[in-house]
Amino acid sequence: MSNNRETRINQDNVHLYIALKREGTSKDKRCLRQVIRDEKTDLKILEEKCKILGGEWRIHKTVNARNCEKARELLLIQLIKYPEKNSTIDIEWRTALLQRECRKTEFFMLDIDTQDEQKISEVEDILWEEFRKTVHLERYLSSRQDNNNYLIINKIKTPKGYHFITNAFDTREVCKLDYVTLLRDGYHYVKTVEKEEK
Repeated sequence: MSNNRETRINQDNVHLYIALKREGTSKDKRCLRQVIRDEKTDLKILEEKCKILGGEWRIHKTVNARNCEKARELLLIQLIKYPEKNSTIDIEWRTALLQRECRKTEFFMLDIDTQDEQKISEVEDILWEEFRKTVHLERYLSSRQDNNNYLIINKIKTPKGYHFITNAFDTREVCKLDYVTLLRDGYHYVKTVEKEEK
């Protein structure tokens, strides 16, 4: 019996990968979710599942870490209220982790639906202005010289534009742009996977 144990990695917070199957329309028809314990291994496992199922899949990752303790509480409530969900406990666990109240960090994601460099610069200029409003002038000038805006954590190229992961800021100006969508708890693009032709 000692050789039938899976490796256990206890973590207070986790991220998830979400794979969405594309059907040639803006609607996603199928979803696979993978709790991330080891980034490379779990991404490879999800990629292989997508290839087996066939079609075009886009893999995303949660922008905000998920609080495992809060998710555990939500899962227990669901299992008490709906005992028939016991047979799908792995699905229920991933669903609990994705609930808004399980968000551990408070990052924003700007979904920018353009690759036009002028429009990307416009978004960056707004973010620089928001950064300027929140810090002393000396820090702003130093950061501007180093091109290091602390508001922008990551810029990720997507098939149709960019995902900017940011610290929280006053979003009123950037949300006026018709090609920018603000998500306070979204998923950023990782990669596209398609079944390899033989």
